[in-house]
Order: sequence, then C-alpha cells, then structure tokens
Amino acid sequence: MENNSVNLIGKSEIEKFFLNSNINIDFSNFFFALLLSLILSYLVKITYIRAGRALNDKNYFSDTFIPLAIITTLVITVIKFSLALSLGLVGALSIVRFRAAIKEPEELVYLFFVIAIGLANGANQFLLATIATLIIISFLYLRNIYQNKKQNNYEYNSDVNILSIRIINNQKDIETVIKKIKPNFKYLKLKSANLNNNTGNYVFWYDLEENETENFLRSLKNICDENLEISIYSKTGIYE
Repeated sequence: MENNSVNLIGKSEIEKFFLNSNINIDFSNFFFALLLSLILSYLVKITYIRAGRALNDKNYFSDTFIPLAIITTLVITVIKFSLALSLGLVGALSIVRFRAAIKEPEELVYLFFVIAIGLANGANQFLLATIATLIIISFLYLRNIYQNKKQNNYEYNSDVNILSIRIINNQKDIETVIKKIKPNFKYLKLKSANLNNNTGNYVFWYDLEENETENFLRSLKNICDENLEISIYSKTGIYE
C-alpha cells in the first residue's frame, strides 16, 4: 500500500513537471528581473554606441537591445518551470526564419550579450548577471581606449566616415580634387580604388576638423559637376 502511494505521488509530480498546469511565479522576483534586464541592457546599448567598431547606424541597431533582454527574461521565467514548454519553444524556434542579415560579427556578439543577460535574469541569477555585465562592459571600454591610443590619430580606425568619389570619363585628376577639399579634414586615408578606361571610383575614410562641416559641404558642392560625383557617409549623422 505504501509503495502504491509513493508511486502515485511520483507519478503526479512527473505529470506536474511535464504538463505544468499550474505555474507559480514569484512576481516580485519577476518584476525585479525585468527591471534589472532593462538597466543592464541599457548599459550595453550605451557601450555599443560609444565603444562599438561597426559602421552601421548604432542608435537604430541598439534600440533592439532593451526589448530583446526583457523578452528573453519573460520567456525563460515561463519555460523554466516546465520541460514541455521548453521543448515547445525549441520546436517553435526551429520554424522561425530571421530574414535580417547580420553584416558584422560585432553585432552578433552584442545580441548574444543581451540575450545572455535575459537568460541569467530569467533564471534569477541576478548577481551573476550584474557582475558579468559590468566586467564585460569594462573590458570593452578598456579595449576601446587601448585601440584609440594605439591607432595614432585614426590611422587604422575603421569606425570613421566614408567619402566616395567617382570621376566620370577621367575628366578630372583625383589629386586635384583632394587638394580642394583636404583643408577641411583632420584625417583622410584612401582605402580602395576601382579604375578603368572610363571612370575612377575612390573610397576614403575621413574625419572633419571641428566646426568645418559647412565649409566641407560647400566645397563639395562647388567642385561637383557632370564629370564628378561625391557621396559621403557619416557614422553619427552629424554631417547629413
């Protein structure tokens, strides 16, 4: 009789574990996990904007960090009580296809960083999430400071603005063009050139002297004609 009761209790516990008809969530811990995920992911967002090396729109891309961390926390909070729900999540994710391409490895690293924050907070590992986040952020800032000192006035810095010059029918000399606009720059480096019989395409990395934005745009406008096309890309949008 005693063995039968033990078997019944064990069976009911197993069914409860798999079916999980009643999920008892500690809402105080849950709201604290959401709040901590929001704060830590916001710190990651600031770190990415200030210390990231990507050439994309950092503000736009990092806007996804906070909701991603909160959603991950919510999902982990729910499925950690049930193996059935966790298996269902795996099945659901297997049929989801993300169409947005990750252009740079650094973007994937930061996304995984934010997901890890949500995972840790969803599992109530608050201290671990906080300490690990602060250590990683400190490392990223120190690496950025070290690289900036080592790179000697943007000489090898990939996180700069892009200037594209296209000369049509080879009617102009690239050296003449550069001489007219170079006084506005504190840094200008040729990164690639594509030349043929009819046209020449040149790509430069650049950074402007302080308060030279208007003069820079004015000089571009003055030298452009039917034989010369110039395009600029600003990492922050301040030149647009």
